[in-house]
Amino acid sequence: MTQKAEKFLDIFNKIEKHLKAKYNNGYYIPFGDLVRKAASKEGVVKKYREELFVYSDLRNVMVHNVRVNGKIIAEPLDDVIRNIEQIWEHIQHPEKVSKFKKQVFYCFSDDKLQKALQFIHEHKISQIPVIEKGVIIDVLNSNHIADWLASKDSVIPSETTIAEVLGNASRSKNFEIISGSMSVFDAAEIYKNSYLKPPVNWYYDALIITPNGKHDGQMVGIIVLKDIAPYISN
Repeated sequence: MTQKAEKFLDIFNKIEKHLKAKYNNGYYIPFGDLVRKAASKEGVVKKYREELFVYSDLRNVMVHNVRVNGKIIAEPLDDVIRNIEQIWEHIQHPEKVSKFKKQVFYCFSDDKLQKALQFIHEHKISQIPVIEKGVIIDVLNSNHIADWLASKDSVIPSETTIAEVLGNASRSKNFEIISGSMSVFDAAEIYKNSYLKPPVNWYYDALIITPNGKHDGQMVGIIVLKDIAPYISN
């Protein structure tokens, strides 16, 4: 067996051993079923599920049908080895949403709309968390503002509260709070699944990160669709 083949099999076996330790409950489970079970629990495994199925087939060919007429019939490409190395690294050490840690610009529900407009203009942001009585109650965005503007003959942002704008919104509270210890892959699954929740066919406006994942926690980051899109599985 070649050095490339040995390296591929070594990494594949590490992945299989890792998943067995977490999900086989002491019983034998075929690798495909093991991956399906793990994918239902971990976003990182779901992200790479199809590739793991393909690599399982490659492993079987390499182990059980190494040679035909004395010639090796399956040799992993360099790209395959690099990819399975990356998958193994992500399974062991999935990136955390803490990578999206940033200053979060927010408003209180009784703040004037002018304050939110200044944040949008100065910081080039699209989503602004809204706090009331120490709790995150909503996320204000340009759609809310546009809906409110369309319903008025004249507008004075410096005299209008954010609560008034949100009260006119056709779609509200379209967000979720997550813990800073969550993996980006699990966060991606939350975003993906939000598309099927009311309002259907509309992703969350934002995921807001707090240390403990609670609505009254300090906001340490915010994730919008463009941030998490690369991690969403098919």
